[in-house]
Amino acid sequence: MSYNKAMMAQLNKKIVLEMIRTQGPINKAEIARKAELSIPTVMKITEEFERQNLVKTIGKGESTGGKRPDLLEFVSNAYYITGIDIGRHYVKIVIIDMAAVIMSKECFPTTEEDIKKPEQFLEKIASHVEALIIKSGISKERFMGIGIGMPGILDYAKGDVIFSPDFNWVNVPLMRIFQNRLPDFRILLENANRALAIGEYTYGAAKNAEYILCINLGYGIGAAIIENGELLYGKSGTCGEFGHMIMESDGPLCDCGNRGCLEALASGNAIAKRMEQEIKEGKQSLVSRMVSEQGRIEAEMVFEAARAGDTLSRKVIEEAMEYVGIAIASSINLLDPDTIILAGGLTKSQDLFFEQMQKTVEKYKMKYTGKNVVIRIGTLGECATAIGAATMLTRLFIEKGGAF
Repeated sequence: MSYNKAMMAQLNKKIVLEMIRTQGPINKAEIARKAELSIPTVMKITEEFERQNLVKTIGKGESTGGKRPDLLEFVSNAYYITGIDIGRHYVKIVIIDMAAVIMSKECFPTTEEDIKKPEQFLEKIASHVEALIIKSGISKERFMGIGIGMPGILDYAKGDVIFSPDFNWVNVPLMRIFQNRLPDFRILLENANRALAIGEYTYGAAKNAEYILCINLGYGIGAAIIENGELLYGKSGTCGEFGHMIMESDGPLCDCGNRGCLEALASGNAIAKRMEQEIKEGKQSLVSRMVSEQGRIEAEMVFEAARAGDTLSRKVIEEAMEYVGIAIASSINLLDPDTIILAGGLTKSQDLFFEQMQKTVEKYKMKYTGKNVVIRIGTLGECATAIGAATMLTRLFIEKGGAF
């Protein structure tokens, strides 16, 4: 690939800006040395960034024989980004700066009525986003844009949801609705699992990892793969459907239409359904009392009951997480990543299953494979997907060398 002068200038800006963002405070000579650029080039670039308020001088560094050099730092609150996580149980909206510091956030439930009327639901989300931006008091000029994390298979060119098993949506024009409602903002759409992964890679438990499998354990189960800082999409854009690996050919029906998917056996939805079936068959559990008080069984109740010593709940969780462990072991055999991140709502109860799941992974992965793999719990918490969705805008901004 040949580079013209403009492309080289943008690449140099990207390198310098990313270095200041990730390694600052740092001086110009050190940037020049590490980036293999001339000091005059670095000076020109950093002066431009200072005029844009993207970089600021915060003091003097140690002298190496001459004048003490100025130390440069990235101005993370120069711009802000909105991130949206469209979840099966809740919609989460955040406004963050470029260091992923949450400035404002909102969370509201996804109802059954919302799921039945997707376009009306998306209009509702867009109105909440608009209201949160206005409430923040931050001017539109300081917003980089809006990132949306949506579970399912997406048409990135059109911005449509081709198919979302979590919502049972087919061919929903998500981007058109948001662009019509929020025309003044740049909007990016990404699969929710990939958004989560990019957030953990940029700011969370996967920082500095090179080859990552990020698994989202929530209402459904999904995954994303990052190699050398880049998301993998596959030939048709469906790479990462970890939850739809078939674990039992005659297993329970999955929302995707197949039987025996990991998601149908071990997701939050599957755990709730399994407990419901066990209780219908006459099994005794603390969950029976909880559901009589709250209306319907949720996975959270099963984990709560397990923590209180409920034998049936522990059994349901252990069996579900054994499937997850087997799937992770198979993925290690296939991919040999250096880092596996477990994130999503179920990891809030990782104290009940993480150790057992690791033992299952060791039991089922092929001998001598995955010698260097590390399995970690994500660190971005319940807003991880929304943060990751917003992070897509920051990454694009850096990629363009600090330009929109």
